[in-house]
Amino acid sequence: MDNKMKEYLGSDYSNDHVRNFCLYWMKGAKCGDTDRYPSYDEWRKENDLDCMYLDGDMRADTLMSAWTPIKWVVDYLNCEKGMKFYKRAKDKDDPHYYLKLLAEDREKYLPAEQELVQLLEHFLTLVELRCNYILLPDRDMNTERYRTYVNGEETWLFDEVPAMLAHIYDKDSLGKYFLNENGEHDQKLVRAWIQREHLEMGFRDKNIDRANILPLLSDLDVRTAKWLTDEQEIKEALLYMIKFLEMRKRTLEFVEEEHKAPDPE
Repeated sequence: MDNKMKEYLGSDYSNDHVRNFCLYWMKGAKCGDTDRYPSYDEWRKENDLDCMYLDGDMRADTLMSAWTPIKWVVDYLNCEKGMKFYKRAKDKDDPHYYLKLLAEDREKYLPAEQELVQLLEHFLTLVELRCNYILLPDRDMNTERYRTYVNGEETWLFDEVPAMLAHIYDKDSLGKYFLNENGEHDQKLVRAWIQREHLEMGFRDKNIDRANILPLLSDLDVRTAKWLTDEQEIKEALLYMIKFLEMRKRTLEFVEEEHKAPDPE
C-alpha cells in the first residue's frame, strides 16, 4: 500500500510516526504561508494527505484524526508536569512550539516504553496509509464531523467514527448529507456510502444497521463522543481504532487486488 506521508516528507521520513506527523503539519503550514498556491483548494491538493490519496478531490477527509489521540496521550503522560500540548500554540510566539517539542525530543514527552505510546505509534503507522482516508458525500461534512449542531444545539463529535456513523442516521444531524431527490433522509443512501467507503467494520458482524454500530468505549453510547483523559479509556479507544484501520486496510488491499486480476475468459 502506498505511503503518501513517506513521499511527502522524503528524506525527513522516519519510523517515528509522531515525528512524521509533526513535520507534515509544519511543512504544510510553511507551504501555506507562501504565494505558491492561488487558493486553499490548490494547497490541499499537494499538502493534504486526504487529497493526495484521493486524487485531489475536495470531498476527501481523514477518517480518524492523528492529532486528537496524540494529544490524549501526551497530555495524560505529562499532566503531572502541568503541560498541555497544542497543534497550534496560541500561548507561544511560535505557533509550532509544541509540534517542535515532539519532533525534536519525542522520547522526553512520549517515552517508548509506555504502553499508550506503543499503541499510539501502531495507530499512527496506519493513519499514514490509504486506509485512513475517505470520500465524503459533501465536503461541508468535513468540519461537522468534529463539531456540529443538532436542532440548534452544539454537539461535539471529535471525528470519532462511531459517533459519525450514528449521526449519519439522524436527519437532523449528519444525516442531512444523505437526502434523496425529495429532500428526505434516505437510509439506502447511508448504506450505499458505508459500503462504498468500506466502513462495514464499524458494525457488529459487519451488519450495517444503526443498532449494530460498535462503540468506541464499552460504556459509551455510540451517538455520544467523548474527549478522553483517562488512561484505560485512551487505551480502549486506541485498540478500537487500530482494529478498525487494520480491517479496513485488508479490505482495501483485497479490493485493489481484485481490480488488478485479469478478467476470466
